[in-house]
Amino acid sequence: MSNTDSNYDEREQSEIKHHALRLYLQAAALIIGSKRSLKYVDCCAGPWNACAPDCSDTSFGIAVEVLRLASVELRARGISRLFQCLLIEKKPEAFAKLKAFAELHNQPSLTIAARNWDFAERLADIATFCSTSGAFPFIFIDPTGWKLAGISNIRPLLHLNPGEVLINLMSSFISRFIKDNKTDFSDLLGADFPSLRTLHGSEREQAIVDKYCDLIKREGNFAYVCSLPIMNPDMDSFNFHLIYATRSKKGVKVFKDVEKRTEKKTHDIRAGLQQRDRQARSGNFELFDAGVQYRENAYQRLARTNKARARDAVKKLIEATIKVSYDDCWVEAMQFSCVYETDIRAWIDVWAGEGSIAIQGKAPKSRVLQVGKGVSLVRNATRLI
Repeated sequence: MSNTDSNYDEREQSEIKHHALRLYLQAAALIIGSKRSLKYVDCCAGPWNACAPDCSDTSFGIAVEVLRLASVELRARGISRLFQCLLIEKKPEAFAKLKAFAELHNQPSLTIAARNWDFAERLADIATFCSTSGAFPFIFIDPTGWKLAGISNIRPLLHLNPGEVLINLMSSFISRFIKDNKTDFSDLLGADFPSLRTLHGSEREQAIVDKYCDLIKREGNFAYVCSLPIMNPDMDSFNFHLIYATRSKKGVKVFKDVEKRTEKKTHDIRAGLQQRDRQARSGNFELFDAGVQYRENAYQRLARTNKARARDAVKKLIEATIKVSYDDCWVEAMQFSCVYETDIRAWIDVWAGEGSIAIQGKAPKSRVLQVGKGVSLVRNATRLI
């Protein structure tokens, strides 16, 4: 039996994406909402292929429910905070459903505005909505293709400060079509994008993600950009990547927790689907858990590659100076997908054990290195890492 929600049959990748969105908003709404008014903007709201009558299997339905519950929890803490949603959809038929949803769920502590806009043509209006004093905008951009994710289509939204963005980058489609010499990807990947055509397979797809992340970081002057890979439910490959941009280390910490929990959700869903297919072919019910025979290689390859890349990046950071903060090393490593705090702690333990570095500022009773505790790493000038 599949581990997926029946509302997501044949679109399990959306379930994984929505799982990540829900987890992030649940944390962010309480963190941001304790100090500011959160403004959530869904630039391509839909609804698309929704099965649940209450739209609970849509990005905007999830966001509205999460923000409603966060508002209730904050009030219980004595904090009265207004949350606002701007839901945007271009196509009239989908917008009619979106508008009905907004009108039904609008309330004093959670105002919901639905607009029948092409968001790329209404960037100034979106920026105005987001720019209220004391507000913190979170922009979700989930287009059906890749063109609307181009820098020229989202530039003013990247410039919002404070603010964060989450963008669905259709990496697998881009990797496939970038080989077409007639297709111009300069707005998405920069003027030198043709160089990516010399790469192949997973190397090319990862280079596309890296390129886009770099452009987002530079254009929005973001301190940190992370990517979360979303696998195809029934193939050993990636469907798209969620690109998260923030100026906050705390945001990175929250997003990495989301990534870790989404990784588990991904493998649970895929294992359930693989078991369902095996049982359908054999006609026999399996007694063991779906995970026992789970098969997957793409994610493991990406994890191995990115752990090596992150380790090299941290090593370079340490070697560039005599003393560097653990926080700076941590955030450098965390911007690589499939890399977690346990990884960087393990690398540092090895280097410290070899005498290549010394750890300063760690509390005597602290068992592990922690961010925000003033820990520094001091390089031994006489030894190589």
